[in-house]
Amino acid sequence: MITGYGHFVQLAESLQWDETELDLSVDRENWPKLTEAENAKVLGLIAGFVIAETSVAGQLGSFQEAASCDDAMEATFRSQARDEARHARFFDLVASDVAGVPGATAAARRAVLRDQVSSELADLFEHRLPATAERLAEDHDGLTAAVGLYHMVIEGVVLLAGQHAMLDALEGLSVGLPGVRKGMELVLRDERWHIGFGSRIVQSADIGPEQAASMLEQGETAAKVWGDLISAESIETAMKQHRRRLKASGIKFW
Repeated sequence: MITGYGHFVQLAESLQWDETELDLSVDRENWPKLTEAENAKVLGLIAGFVIAETSVAGQLGSFQEAASCDDAMEATFRSQARDEARHARFFDLVASDVAGVPGATAAARRAVLRDQVSSELADLFEHRLPATAERLAEDHDGLTAAVGLYHMVIEGVVLLAGQHAMLDALEGLSVGLPGVRKGMELVLRDERWHIGFGSRIVQSADIGPEQAASMLEQGETAAKVWGDLISAESIETAMKQHRRRLKASGIKFW
């Protein structure tokens, strides 16, 4: 069995950043200059991230409890939870201070943005993930399956595809949003080690054919939750990476 998660904690410590230190002044000035299409796409992606990151940040407690028999793994989940909470704050900051989404609290702004995401994305983050975390809290033996959904599917497919779509969108805007772009790059940097951590857990487990097929099927379904906010080519790229990551973890599909 592959062991050792301590280096992920060290890596997380070396990559810390503060969302409040990002300079969003140019972004605030340029946001009203976006075209209608640019505004719709960027705001749609922000809405998805607000819903997603708030959800994932709130579900890692069950993962920490399930990993309590391995101090280094538990500490790594704790480090990841800190990252996810920061991501949620960053996207809420962008929504409120740059995009001007109304609402006196993060919860109020999230309620406004909730109508801008697909029902499939909302179901994944507001129902399927919490249900998985709830089952994990009751049965710690389900950790590998939970990691399969959280790290391999949600982070490795859904969030990664959305992050790349956001960076592509920012690159093509008629005006720049440099602070948002910097924050997105930092979020993506965090997500890379999160996915590596999840891959290590999956690689350490004895994955059977049924569970392997489930991870692949979930990825194929989840890749489409962004709707037309990401292209078919981006979805295919995300799935290729998902298959490659699962195979690298020792999972065979045939």
